[in-house]
Amino acid sequence: MTDGAGRVTMESAREVRQVRQLRQLRAVYAGGAVAWTLCLALTALRGDGSARQTVTLLGLLTVFLVLLFWSSRSLSGILASDAGSRKGTDRA
Repeated sequence: MTDGAGRVTMESAREVRQVRQLRQLRAVYAGGAVAWTLCLALTALRGDGSARQTVTLLGLLTVFLVLLFWSSRSLSGILASDAGSRKGTDRA
């Protein structure tokens, strides 16, 4: 995150922005997954939804779950590479 003199580098500032954006996206995707799950559950419990509505809700839920998984994996990859680069600079 910093160079040898303790200054924040441009690369680390970019990583900080990426982490912040991915955390915000992950929260949006998690909220979407919860919302579509609730809609699907209500449709199933009430029993008044059509097959097309159920398939649409399942599709939207799948999309949000895939996006949530992608953002979580990307975030963990960035944080892991950051931790690895810190260990490399600590040894030097």
